[in-house]
Amino acid sequence: MRGLGGFHHVERWERDFGGRRLRSAQSPRGPGHISERFWPFTFDVALKACPDRLVMRVSGWRIGPLPLPAGLAPRSAASEDTDADGRFRFDIAITLPLIGRLVRYRGWLRPDES
Repeated sequence: MRGLGGFHHVERWERDFGGRRLRSAQSPRGPGHISERFWPFTFDVALKACPDRLVMRVSGWRIGPLPLPAGLAPRSAASEDTDADGRFRFDIAITLPLIGRLVRYRGWLRPDES
């Protein structure tokens, strides 16, 4: 994906849940939107800047280039902020229609001092 100034920009994330790794790649998708790819699915995410945090909501999804039904899309309650100690905090909850909560995780990261 082409980012600002014509550069390609992809941010790679790796999460570890008790030794089980989940990897994804995030790319800009236009003002106020990113896409996050978890092979083979790609989720379009709308970003909303609030005074105290960033809120993220799944706005579409697809498998490869094929759009999937919006009514079956995962629902997200996700936000990010920074606390008084400068730590990046996150709170992510994802549910599936007819099934319920798929995952919820929250925590914080601190910049590497090295």
